Amino acid sequence: MPVRVEPDRTFRQALAAADRPLAGMWVCSGSPLIAELCAGAGLDWLLIDAEHSPNGLESILAQLQAVRGYPVQAVVRPPINDTVLLKQYL
Repeated sequence: MPVRVEPDRTFRQALAAADRPLAGMWVCSGSPLIAELCAGAGLDWLLIDAEHSPNGLESILAQLQAVRGYPVQAVVRPPINDTVLLKQYL
């Protein structure tokens, strides 16, 4: 049986489709537990900050996995505009 996989909405698509102002917050703790608590709080979006926080690739992945089961748009802010690092984030 074929399984159809649809890509997630982008943050831009979520903003365009919204019929009300969206509420969100920045997550700078580096903790997947805190990210999951924020995702379950009823927010529309979370920005996981890697520029001014103790986040690395592994902690960002853990936070994205923790918020995946919630109806929240996750956005990651990379620490620097470096091509190699951005490819790793993608």
